[in-house]
Amino acid sequence: MGFFLFFYATFFKVMHLMKSLEKLRMKKLLFFFLLAITVTACVPDDTPKSDEFALVVEDATVPASMVSGQMATIQVKYRRPTDCHIFNGFYIDSDGFTQTISVRSLKFNDSNCNDDSETLYDVPLNFMPSQAGTYRFKFWKGQDGNGAPIFIEFESVVE
Repeated sequence: MGFFLFFYATFFKVMHLMKSLEKLRMKKLLFFFLLAITVTACVPDDTPKSDEFALVVEDATVPASMVSGQMATIQVKYRRPTDCHIFNGFYIDSDGFTQTISVRSLKFNDSNCNDDSETLYDVPLNFMPSQAGTYRFKFWKGQDGNGAPIFIEFESVVE
């Protein structure tokens, strides 16, 4: 009889423990459910914080010759319209031996932008030619009166 009493008491303790665990599990589930609703219920600001622009290249210094498989540095000069425009790399369109390049910038949507069109910035463009030949570099200078692109062009012989 003592065995059955022990078994009965242990059984109810286990059942009580399981109910406590179930309540804890339900509390955790409720917490994560409310957290998920809170996170997804926030209305994000749909206005972009920045826009991407291509900036014209004022000038470039391209080496007259390069070595295939070795990195060469091309110095690119550009101006940014305001201090809200920041350098964000280069647009490079490669078509065989022709490389068409412009400066890529981000413009932050800020109403406190100051004119910065007088400052000339000089940034390096690392270029590694993959094969020997004459490479043609076309740097975007802007557009003419008809909207056609204008380029500054350089050639470099790769050995």
